[in-house]
Amino acid sequence: MKKYVFISGKSKLYSLLLFSLFTITCLSGIASAATTISIVPASESVEEMQEFAVNVYLQPDRPVAAIQFDLSYQSEIVSVVSVLEGEFLRQDGALVWFNPGQIESSNGRIDSVYGLILDKTSVTGPRPFAIIQMRAGNVSGTSSLSLSNVVVSDTQGQIIPTDIVDGSITIVSDTASSGESTTSDGITDEANYEAAEISTTSGSYEEFEIIEKSSRSVYLGSQVSYQFDKPENPIMYINYESLTNAGNVVATIEVLKQSSLLVSSPPPGIVYKDVNIWLGKPGYSTESNMKDAVIGFRVDRSWLEENQISDSSVMMYRYDQDLWIPLSTTKINESSSYVTFETETSVFSPFAIVGESSNDITGKTEVDYTPAEDENLDQNAAFILCLSMLLLLFARRH
Repeated sequence: MKKYVFISGKSKLYSLLLFSLFTITCLSGIASAATTISIVPASESVEEMQEFAVNVYLQPDRPVAAIQFDLSYQSEIVSVVSVLEGEFLRQDGALVWFNPGQIESSNGRIDSVYGLILDKTSVTGPRPFAIIQMRAGNVSGTSSLSLSNVVVSDTQGQIIPTDIVDGSITIVSDTASSGESTTSDGITDEANYEAAEISTTSGSYEEFEIIEKSSRSVYLGSQVSYQFDKPENPIMYINYESLTNAGNVVATIEVLKQSSLLVSSPPPGIVYKDVNIWLGKPGYSTESNMKDAVIGFRVDRSWLEENQISDSSVMMYRYDQDLWIPLSTTKINESSSYVTFETETSVFSPFAIVGESSNDITGKTEVDYTPAEDENLDQNAAFILCLSMLLLLFARRH
């Protein structure tokens, strides 16, 4: 009898242990598996009045068919320009309805941003769901970027548990950005890197005709496009496909009054503009981080006419390791004021836009032609002289 009771108790103990282990395993699985919706980058610094973008990024642990959220921020520090659809719901070619929500600038809110797949499909890959274009104000400070009213669901309308990661943006003045500062993750912010770069690459501000910057949020697989619109800047755009998640990346165009201090010799031809193009932090603009990079630029037609330069001779050169490397350059458009070109590149560094005078081309042709003509004449004279001597010898013998 005692033996039976002992075995029964032992069986109950084993059953209790197995049930506990099963429960712990299930709870652990539920706790560790969750869809994450976050602000990317989580924190960064930008200069006053600078435009920038942040992503509302989704990393799902199960198929997703619909998302919605609200976002709050400090309106005295930043403002929202627009809300654009990201690639998350469309990554598999699904039919999508996207609502950019309502921007309430006075309250510092974006309400009811949502998107849903209209057919019976779902997506699982991590991608940005929404891209929020923002503009920094004219005062320094830090604004939180807080997500709320977040709902993520599957094709059956079932709510998917989510982890929410908020972000922040810090606005610094132009004078403050010249010093070193770091974001909360210890990485030197982009604006500070570029402010320091001006004094170490090309020289003082007096050597620039103009400096123009553009900021974009860059993530894996995105088609990145920087647009430049200042009339003194010959660079119109930079486009490439990103091969990495890089966060906010700033492109800087430095239009120079003379050759860059980084080059040891001038490029061949007649120089239209010398420019430095910097993209991201040092080491970012490499073939491992981007592909299919192109630069769109324009040349004033009056400069072409004054220097008697054919637009077919216009080319962009890139300086690399003491050499000027000609880049594949194509004319893409023209107007009464400008001729527009596009060139391909793999990295960003000092560049030069050059052309070749038609007088130089003609001069080279004449120089190349005249010696050949003279040489033919000399050969003909020698032939005639030899023939005359042979005839004279023949006449004497007979």
